[in-house]
Amino acid sequence: MNTYMLVKHLHLLAVVLSGLFFMVRSVWALQQSPQLQAKWVRISPHIIDTVLLFSAMTLLVLSNQFPVWVHVKLTLLVVYIGLGLVALKKAKTQGQRLVFIVLAMAVYGFIISVAVTKSPLGLLS
Repeated sequence: MNTYMLVKHLHLLAVVLSGLFFMVRSVWALQQSPQLQAKWVRISPHIIDTVLLFSAMTLLVLSNQFPVWVHVKLTLLVVYIGLGLVALKKAKTQGQRLVFIVLAMAVYGFIISVAVTKSPLGLLS
């Protein structure tokens, strides 16, 4: 397997882990579980997201391209992180928390649709 494909698979693994772990932490947040305070739970998202970003940058360097849809993904990533931050740390009520979790997961899904279609409009194209 060539380097590009290896990095691509690492990136895809990080994408899946990021979304799954966000969902797990969201359930714990809705349940007000003390598990959210575990050290590994607080550290893991940073490790996963670092791998995600570095693998993405590596793919861009290896492909020597930076298409418009990648700009959209990066912008949406900032939105996803912001919504996730509000959902897991800043929401004052469980209702607010749930709304921000749903919004974050919708943005996560749209980021994936942009990547799959390679269009800035994702599934809307």
